[in-house]
Amino acid sequence: MRRSPSRFPLLARVGVLAVLAALGGAAQAAAETVPAYNTYQSVPFIVGGAGLAADTVAYLNDKLKGKYHFELNVLTRDKLNETIDKDANFKGVVLFLSPPFVADAEKKKYHWTAPIMSDSNAVISLNTRKIDYLNADSLKGLKFAGVAGNRYAGLDERFGKDIFRDNANEELSNLRKVSSGKADVTIMASSTYRYLLKQLGEQSPVKSTLYVSAKPHASFERHLFSARGDAALGKELDAVAAGMKGDAAWRAILSKYGLD
Repeated sequence: MRRSPSRFPLLARVGVLAVLAALGGAAQAAAETVPAYNTYQSVPFIVGGAGLAADTVAYLNDKLKGKYHFELNVLTRDKLNETIDKDANFKGVVLFLSPPFVADAEKKKYHWTAPIMSDSNAVISLNTRKIDYLNADSLKGLKFAGVAGNRYAGLDERFGKDIFRDNANEELSNLRKVSSGKADVTIMASSTYRYLLKQLGEQSPVKSTLYVSAKPHASFERHLFSARGDAALGKELDAVAAGMKGDAAWRAILSKYGLD
């Protein structure tokens, strides 16, 4: 009598696949989903629906696959301050800030990684009326092109007195104001300025008319930080940040925005 093919090998394979699927689901479930906070809403941090913030989150997710899954959360600095002040054990990571920006110059309130990039606030003027910045007095009597809602340390108390502020909604408009002589000076993050120059291109008349002071308004390092009490997340972020400056993948992200 002819024997029918056994179904046991098939059932065995189905069983193995089920076990593998369950293990994969367990591994995915093990990756804790936490917010990645970004307070910068200008280029290159936000570019359309993408930008440096989104690319940084994708980079972190790739490095910490199976451990953490970060979701980008864009919010104002005031809203971030409210979030982290309300709960010292807040969940997640904060991107791109420097300790003095959140009143933690001594690095005692939060857990800070090694710097992930260097930046500064560039002082930009017309190359036919160059401004070499020393301090706030360097801008006395000048028309300053600012971004609505932005604060400028050491200058805010001078606006409307001996420095005359004229606001725009974003930095590119201010570059054009200075380039056309409608404003004397503007200040923006060097990362933003370098990205805008990359977008304008080598032949841009705007680019060819601008001068950047050798001394910036401020120089600083950008870090990642998390709650001091979340030792597990802090340890993982430290390990990633320690290798970022030497990582070709991270350097490629910076290069994409003209920051290499």
